[in-house]
Amino acid sequence: MSVNNESQNLAGGAVVEKHLPQGGVYASLFDKINLTPVAELGDLNGFDDTTVMAETSADARVTAAVKVFMQCLQKSGHKVEKLDKTILDHHIAELDFQIGRQLDEVMHHPDFQRTEGVWRGLKSLVDKTDFRQNVKLELLDLSKEELRQDFEDFPEIIQSGLYKQTYIAEYDTPGGEPIAAVISAYEFDASAQDVALMRNISKVAAAAHMPFIGSAGPAFFLKENMEQVAAIKDIGNYFDRAEYIKWKSFRDTDDSRYIGLVMPRVLGRLPYGPDTVPVRSFNYVEEVKGPEHDKYLWTNASFAFAANMVKSFINNGWCVQIRGPQAGGAVQDLPIHLYDLGTGNQVKIPSEVMLPETREFEFANLGFIPLSYYKNRDYACFFSANSAQKPALYDTADATANSRICWIKHKALCYFGAYFRGKYRVDCHEGLSEEYFPERKKDGIHGGRKRGR
Repeated sequence: MSVNNESQNLAGGAVVEKHLPQGGVYASLFDKINLTPVAELGDLNGFDDTTVMAETSADARVTAAVKVFMQCLQKSGHKVEKLDKTILDHHIAELDFQIGRQLDEVMHHPDFQRTEGVWRGLKSLVDKTDFRQNVKLELLDLSKEELRQDFEDFPEIIQSGLYKQTYIAEYDTPGGEPIAAVISAYEFDASAQDVALMRNISKVAAAAHMPFIGSAGPAFFLKENMEQVAAIKDIGNYFDRAEYIKWKSFRDTDDSRYIGLVMPRVLGRLPYGPDTVPVRSFNYVEEVKGPEHDKYLWTNASFAFAANMVKSFINNGWCVQIRGPQAGGAVQDLPIHLYDLGTGNQVKIPSEVMLPETREFEFANLGFIPLSYYKNRDYACFFSANSAQKPALYDTADATANSRICWIKHKALCYFGAYFRGKYRVDCHEGLSEEYFPERKKDGIHGGRKRGR
């Protein structure tokens, strides 16, 4: 049979294709995978250009792959009488290793980790939500910088996009569904910009009676990682620094009770590998060991906190049973990574840092919602659900304690506010007398729990 002289010239000189005669062994191998081998190849380095790679035919790419495989055999220095499975597996494993290291560079890049962390956290919340139980999740694709710009573009809060999306479109609209809470993947620090953003968010949250949950990262405490944060000796006096003047001023505002900041982050997934999370397309072993903290995928603990809120709502109609291991604060089934540095298996805990009970109490008193990992277990727990607001000091211990859990009380009042607003709007339009409302209010308190969103 004659040679097919059809050729393809590509930029970069990577490939010059001439198809081989049919009937040979080489051609028969390609025929089994529905491809046609080419007789001539240009410089393989041309494949470094992604444009050349995209424009090259599958025939030429597979032929180039076979050529590279032959070169690997030549470099081995061994005389090969025939190809056996052991040799093929060896070189496939080498390719898997090289591809794995390239993929590591992508997977461990901070920008990629931020994106994957958000989606992993959201997926965990969706997986733990029973949507048959009158629960809805709505997504708002908005970065922290975009939200900051939204507030800066308008002189008044009521003109901002967040106010229109939450208060006007739902809470203030007949037939609207008031938003129970806003769960964000935002990580705040104590800078003047971030505190100003939290102040603006709190005003919108107060108007719409919806708590806003974010997180506090190491930068909030002027540290590089959470281990350094946990090592701060006198955390109370630490906040007397000048850097926290704006933060302490914000804590004294009434609307700050609608802001909750969780910490630290939790492990989003196990590293990829045949014994952890297998990859079907090739043997990918993600190179991550326990001390390489930044290579792990961490997700915002706000999603775990939101999952507990959803569970509490489904179980009893309120989002208030969210504290304590037996009362709804537990975060179950966290990933546990076992790694070996040559001295046997060691455990990578599923939270950024282990907080002792006393340190957890200190952070809670300072306006944070710490997540505490249970040692040698696969779960953690929120022991508190304090808002960012500084609790008021009263003459009695009970009154002071009540001010510390105002976030939970205000969460319950948020439901009453939304419920009565909707009911009164209907009743007013029905022309009912003023004497009717006290009895209606009593009925609402007893029946609103089951009917409330």
